[in-house]
Amino acid sequence: MELHETFSAWLAGNEAGAFTYCENDFHHIVIKVQKNNDFDYLYSQRSYRCDTIQRSTKFEYAGIYCRHDDMIYDYQYEIRTLAESPEAAKSLSAKQLLIRMQAEVCEAVEAIIGNDRSKLRVKSLKSQRDLDDLEYVKEHGAASTARDLFLSGVDGSAPEYRCPFSQPCWSEDSLLEYILNPEGYVSRMAAAYISENQDAILLAFLKNDAVSKAYIALAGNTRHTAHYIRKIMTAVNSITAKTVRVTIRKDGKEFTFKTDADDLRRDCGFTYGTWHIAAQDRREFERLFGRHCYYSPEEIMRIEYGRTAIYEAEQIAA
Repeated sequence: MELHETFSAWLAGNEAGAFTYCENDFHHIVIKVQKNNDFDYLYSQRSYRCDTIQRSTKFEYAGIYCRHDDMIYDYQYEIRTLAESPEAAKSLSAKQLLIRMQAEVCEAVEAIIGNDRSKLRVKSLKSQRDLDDLEYVKEHGAASTARDLFLSGVDGSAPEYRCPFSQPCWSEDSLLEYILNPEGYVSRMAAAYISENQDAILLAFLKNDAVSKAYIALAGNTRHTAHYIRKIMTAVNSITAKTVRVTIRKDGKEFTFKTDADDLRRDCGFTYGTWHIAAQDRREFERLFGRHCYYSPEEIMRIEYGRTAIYEAEQIAA
């Protein structure tokens, strides 16, 4: 019988005593301590094997055995080799279960709320802090978020509510409750979050309104710098080149130079620097336009890879 099968049989049995096994140069002893009718806590000790010396460590927490489903949760390193599937054991750690639970609660809250603010009891913000937060988003944050969405190709005209639920850690009882009944635990936490965070949810809707307004304005202004940047990023991301040739028209002068393609694959903000331009071309750029000078997305007339023009400024709508 395989080691994990022998271990599983010991766990499921009602016999007192310990489970012992050897691994490499260590003797291992595992004991179980009953928490309740559903759970046993596991503790492990290892002793170093040598000809005449034995050095033992103290018993340490090793995991949680659930009699309800005959599985071990939160495997610790000392007994992980007893798992039939070590990778599956990792997925049942307290940390991974916390991540999973938080995602499930967020999904549950979003499913209940949907994108319908009429389901909220509150209809207006009362806290001055929330009002100030919303005002800041309207004046500053919304435009930045709208720009990020636009450049990433995500439609930000009607943002959906996203629940930010987070639980910093498990308590002993909450972890066991989740293991026994994950659906019930998630349902209870989702209901509690909605009940206790009405103002926060409304604030999220109002922030989304601000982002939507900023996004629609940006998308409609085809001469905004972000439109040029998105077309440049899209063009350069369509190839695998390390360098490209760029032709700009600046201060009434036209100049072509070689530069790193990666510099054009990112959001430059408002201008591109000259650091990534080939050294000889950079010196000529500085002679023509001055040192510490930059070039803007609007000044790029053409981008070429080999003999192919992958971007032409005329593609920008009037």
